[in-house]
Amino acid sequence: MAMLLDALLSESISTLTTLVISVVQTTANFKPELELLGLTLQRIKPIIDEIVNMKRKLDRTELECKMFIEEIQEAEKLVAECSKIKRNIIKKFTYSLKLKVLNSKMLSFFQIEVQASQSRDIMHILSVVNDMKLKVDRIFEEQRDTTQSTGRVGNHRGSESTEREKYGWRVPILPSLIVAFGEPLEKLKAAVGDDHPVLVVAAPGGCGKTTLAKMLCHDAEIGEKFGENIFFVTVSETPNLMMIISDLFNPNPSDPRLLFQSKGDAKNKLENFWNEKASDPMLLVLDDVWSDSFIEQIFPSNIRGHKIVVTSRTAFQKYKTFRFEPLNDEDAKSLFRSSAFTESGSRPSPTINDDLVNQMVPWCKKHPLTLSVVGRSLNGKDELVWKSMLKKLSRGRSVLDLHEDVFIGLERSFESLDEELKQCFLDFGLFPEDQRIPVSVLLNMWVHLYDHDDEGVDTMATIFELSYRNLVDLTTTGFRNDSSARVNYCDQQLVTQHDLLRELAIHLNSKLPLAKRTRLSINVRGDEFPTPIKQLQESMQARILSISTGESFSSKWCNMEIPNLEVLILNMMSKTYTLPHFLAANPKLKSLNITNHGLYLTKFNNFHFLTSSHNLTRIRLERVDISPSILSLISLQKVSLIMCKIGNTFKNLITKTPNIWPQLVELEIDYCQDLVEFPGTLCNSDHLKKNSITNCNDLCGFSEEFGDLINLEMLSLRSCTKLKKLPESIWRLRNLSVLDISDCLNLSGLPEKMGKLGCLRKIYMKGCSGVNELPESVEELSHVRVVCNEEVAYKWRGYSNVEIDLVEENPLETLERMMSF
Repeated sequence: MAMLLDALLSESISTLTTLVISVVQTTANFKPELELLGLTLQRIKPIIDEIVNMKRKLDRTELECKMFIEEIQEAEKLVAECSKIKRNIIKKFTYSLKLKVLNSKMLSFFQIEVQASQSRDIMHILSVVNDMKLKVDRIFEEQRDTTQSTGRVGNHRGSESTEREKYGWRVPILPSLIVAFGEPLEKLKAAVGDDHPVLVVAAPGGCGKTTLAKMLCHDAEIGEKFGENIFFVTVSETPNLMMIISDLFNPNPSDPRLLFQSKGDAKNKLENFWNEKASDPMLLVLDDVWSDSFIEQIFPSNIRGHKIVVTSRTAFQKYKTFRFEPLNDEDAKSLFRSSAFTESGSRPSPTINDDLVNQMVPWCKKHPLTLSVVGRSLNGKDELVWKSMLKKLSRGRSVLDLHEDVFIGLERSFESLDEELKQCFLDFGLFPEDQRIPVSVLLNMWVHLYDHDDEGVDTMATIFELSYRNLVDLTTTGFRNDSSARVNYCDQQLVTQHDLLRELAIHLNSKLPLAKRTRLSINVRGDEFPTPIKQLQESMQARILSISTGESFSSKWCNMEIPNLEVLILNMMSKTYTLPHFLAANPKLKSLNITNHGLYLTKFNNFHFLTSSHNLTRIRLERVDISPSILSLISLQKVSLIMCKIGNTFKNLITKTPNIWPQLVELEIDYCQDLVEFPGTLCNSDHLKKNSITNCNDLCGFSEEFGDLINLEMLSLRSCTKLKKLPESIWRLRNLSVLDISDCLNLSGLPEKMGKLGCLRKIYMKGCSGVNELPESVEELSHVRVVCNEEVAYKWRGYSNVEIDLVEENPLETLERMMSF
């Protein structure tokens, strides 16, 4: 019925308007009055149509529509009667007045009655909105009560609960199903119980830090300890401090808000809040914190007795860190199954055998976000979809390429870095998966690329910063910092990276077209180069190139031109290897790192290609059969030979051969078991400052020319177990300040003229149990510090010019260290 009345109302106003126009055109009587009335009707018709539509939406009463219709129908009758009046002067006058009254009445009606109706409608809308607000508030209160009671034991409801309701920062509700976090939760609860007021839960994005923090807040034991005084704040990357504090004091949207006059006023009110709560234990969770300065802003350090748990992608140095360890195999499978096998849509998930699950989980890198996203993407899908996904991943497609949510979650950590840190992070994508990267390799690169210092201060600072942000993991080879000498700050340091973060670096590196990338990583399967590389017709602009080949690689290179190459990383597994042809004419190459990951040493067929690289200053070779051509690289300043076969490289040269690495500053030879004697020809290296020959068990001696290294400042012979004596000419090394002979088990004594080493300041002698007595000349040494174990220390006691630093000798640690490679 209401729809009929609405239609009748619109039709009536249209009919009246048409009638007025018709009468004006067919009769001269009342023309001014009818034209005025027609104009009025034309003005109000759009309003009538809009009112009809609005009343349908508002479901207004039929009485109002009838009221409009009756007024219009009366007007129609009057206009129709006017059309019948011809010459009657009295009727003309009378109906003329009636038309004027009608026009005034229509105007008055819409100016008063309609506006009153609209005002009434507005009040009705406000009333409905108010009712809705009350319902929302009730829902909000019910949700809050559920949040506060879920998983808690021993919460006091009475007056304490009422007090808690005055404040915000309430703990979010837990997801309905959580798996694989039981063990981390127990470890976190134990860490919360210690004496440190601030605990930072640090892990990369997507690892489940927020979920773990929520679980902590809902835990029964935590609830028993902190009661209602558990607060949870989501901070984010760009926090607004005043808004966050406002959320504490304005928990309910419908209540009048407590306003602050300034940022200082807000902080004062917050500090007063902490002081009021100081008598009772409190747990505050700051979720997703990007800067440690925010912790200081939100919580003053002079208030004691409260516990602050911070979740962050960064491990802030000034606070204790709780490391979120990777999931074990079983937890990773459980988390994946919880996402992949829940029912969704109109049909349950099909039966997928365990073999498919076992194959899929490793591709997710045990990363919670990846396990969840990939699992959800396969939920309810047919077996062929699973197999298709596995096929894509096994062919080198990254999870980041297939699932944008994972990429976005990890990319935020990258975007928060400054420009140089970003570049350094991207360099990690150049190294093979699941490999420990010696930090000295990064030092060799970054000295040239980012102007890092030779001592490794800048490089280690960069590694520390990336480690704090959980983008890399820093480890050591097992040596204690205080028991052995280091060539530089990067010496004996290793860094690893989660596979997913490595894929992030690769993904970000690949944004530019292939030919335009500054760093390029090429993985060769068998002899098959990636198709885009083979099809590339132009030269590549890469400054950094990494090439990884397998055991079956036959050194068949495709055509490549890389004229701007400065840093080259070669990873191989084959017994023989031919260097790429583009190295024969590459004058810009400055740093070369070659690592053999195979079972056998690699022998090069054309190492002489490198002789044209006149700017090559740093070279590091690992598990390589050294070619004599290396001696022709006259610009080398740093040489590292790790687990290499020295062979006859130096034997055919006479001692006084000139121009062998004339610019050499640093030499590192480690675990080269066929090195019997230090090459005499290297004693001509006038610029050599650091000489480290370690873990070379067959090293027996030195020529007397060793004393010609007059600029040598550091000499490390650590763990050369067959070495029986040091060269007597060592006394001529007038600039030598550090000597490391620790764990030289067969060393029988020190040179007689040892005391003439006027610059010697530190001697490392831990494990030198064969040194029975010291030469008398040690009394001539200037103030020197001896780092040794108790067995050696007693020999040095009684010398006033000697300070002893005792280190404990752990036989198991020594064995692990010697086996670390």
